[in-house]
Amino acid sequence: MAERSTRRAVTLALALAAAACATDLPSASPSTDAGDAAPPDAGAGADSHAEADAVADSHARADADGDSGAASLYDQDGPLPFTTETATLSNGGRTFSITAYLPSPAGLHPVVSLSPGLLQTSPAYAVYGRRLASHGIAMLVRDDPGALTVTTDVAADIAYTVTTWMPGALGAKVDVARVGLAGHSRGGKATLLAAEGALHGKLKAWFGLDPVDAAAFSGGAQARDTIALLGVPTAYLGAQLSSTCSPAADNFDVLFAASAAPSVEVTAVGAGHTQLEDQTSCSACNLCTPAGTADSKTVLAHALRYLTAFFARELLADTRVGAAFEGAGAAADIAAGRVKIVSK
Repeated sequence: MAERSTRRAVTLALALAAAACATDLPSASPSTDAGDAAPPDAGAGADSHAEADAVADSHARADADGDSGAASLYDQDGPLPFTTETATLSNGGRTFSITAYLPSPAGLHPVVSLSPGLLQTSPAYAVYGRRLASHGIAMLVRDDPGALTVTTDVAADIAYTVTTWMPGALGAKVDVARVGLAGHSRGGKATLLAAEGALHGKLKAWFGLDPVDAAAFSGGAQARDTIALLGVPTAYLGAQLSSTCSPAADNFDVLFAASAAPSVEVTAVGAGHTQLEDQTSCSACNLCTPAGTADSKTVLAHALRYLTAFFARELLADTRVGAAFEGAGAAADIAAGRVKIVSK
């Protein structure tokens, strides 16, 4: 018990020290973005037919590549313009910000709510928002509230966002019947707790970016206890190197082992825990040791492709993406020694 208390005290001290390095949120003013593409002509209005044609054309070009079609498609931002908006939410006395990435075409779009790692802010995951929104899937990204907020409260905020705020604020833009959750590090655990609790039966899929199911900061609650009852497809992309931030006893391997089928586990060879987010916006990344030996840009590119391909399959019914990421670049990545993949 003394050893466990010491570990928790050291972890908390490191977390509090890192909090001083956290970056600010982006401006609350709505903006229009389309990845590398120019925004649509404001005078022409929203041309949903042209946007639908652009998606069809990009799919056709990807299909021409044969089995690598989905890989080619999801390796880059899609053709759709999108907007980004920020909002401040309050739940149970807690206030937090949400950044929404919303595809511009008219109609309802599936949506994924992503939660960051401990002390991380939404800019570190903006690349995921841009990638999904440009392929027709809305994404909500929040800041982590810090080490003094327990993970069970983060899970409650996630459930509030999906069940209460989102239908009212975004009901004309998102399809509440096609919702997925994703999370990095403690955000992975928080989304699992939400999926196992208040959001049970309300989701279509879950994706974990090196999730950590540690009892610290969670009041002892652990997602592994009831994860087998989740009832939705799950996917894991984990960093091969365990670190001070992702101990082997609580890492993605443990959660995958406890998960029911269908589930797939992608291990990024040589990757470290924080390489699954944008390094230019990562807060106190040097606290997670050892660092990864793989190239950070390559690791992030894989994470973007696999996460996008997974939700394209589960929320957009893209049948080119197989259960073990066949058709999404898995074969080439395995052959090159970049990843290892196991499914059940």
